[in-house]
Amino acid sequence: MYRQTYDRSRTLRTRVWSNIISIFLSIITTFIISSVLLFVINKNPFVVFGGIFSEVFFSGYGLGQTLFKTTPLIICGCGLAICFHASLFNIGAEGQLNIGAFVLSISAYYFRDLPIFILLPLCIIIGFFVSGIVGLIPAYIKIKKGVSEVISTIMLNFIILALINYLLLEFFAVKASVHTQKIPDSVMLTKFSSFWGAFEGSSLNTTFIFAIALAVITYIFIYKTNIGYKIRAVGFNELASKYIGISVNKIYLLSFFLGAGLTSLVGINFTMGYKGYYEFGFSNNLGFTAIAVTLLAKNNPIGIIFSAFLFGMLDYGGLAVNNIVPKEIMLVVQGIIILSIILMDKLVGRYFLKSK
Repeated sequence: MYRQTYDRSRTLRTRVWSNIISIFLSIITTFIISSVLLFVINKNPFVVFGGIFSEVFFSGYGLGQTLFKTTPLIICGCGLAICFHASLFNIGAEGQLNIGAFVLSISAYYFRDLPIFILLPLCIIIGFFVSGIVGLIPAYIKIKKGVSEVISTIMLNFIILALINYLLLEFFAVKASVHTQKIPDSVMLTKFSSFWGAFEGSSLNTTFIFAIALAVITYIFIYKTNIGYKIRAVGFNELASKYIGISVNKIYLLSFFLGAGLTSLVGINFTMGYKGYYEFGFSNNLGFTAIAVTLLAKNNPIGIIFSAFLFGMLDYGGLAVNNIVPKEIMLVVQGIIILSIILMDKLVGRYFLKSK
């Protein structure tokens, strides 16, 4: 009995250290490869990365904008983490978060006369439910027809975005624009700059606090609840889960519903915290970036906070040093991070496997 407990504890420690080392090496590898790339185009990497670091950490506005860009990545990453733990590779976050944000913004406008403490949860519930229903589509297709969720979610992205574009232009858009009606300022969320002058001019709002709380709640849900255990069990071994009585199909449906539903909450940051309306194309492939954020964090919601900050820093930092290097270079850096994650995960995992 003692031996089994010891072995289990040792395996857990090994896994934790393996994850930490692979993440650390991924970041180091990314910096080295990116530096070589910058040297090739005749740019000093220390000037570029130093400029990003200075703008983000020594400027209230820069830090505010970085955290603003971090917020939706945390929210979307938490939704994806639930799916990934069930071994469901959800590529449809881009469409799911857009349909949720679209419905949320329309709800916020039509129910704008309600008090904010009623309006906000109502809009969250509506957006969550609609996005969750969309998430059930690939889950149902997988269960009934055995179609890979990767294929179905990719195709659904195109369908959903085309549908939103049609509905927006035909029924909901302000004339000669691609955005919905603006909600009143009275129901907009509070900006950090209103109570912390250092963030003056930045778009950072109280959605950031909500995102941090969501990450903590998602962590507790995945690792400390019975349902979370079942989700992880199915992701680890589907056949063994069936053997011990877990309904795999129900877990697939639940994981996709919750995961897709959470991505809809990205709309709060943009609609009620920043612009005041839904604008087509606002996400700018955020749903795909969130996949990289989640993978870097090893599907851990607490880790997602930090990986989202890294990607938010690169996103805003690319704008801050745009006079030195093209912003697209930061997209290349993000791509290098993804490749480094895959490479280091395999190499470090193989090393720990041999050392047993």
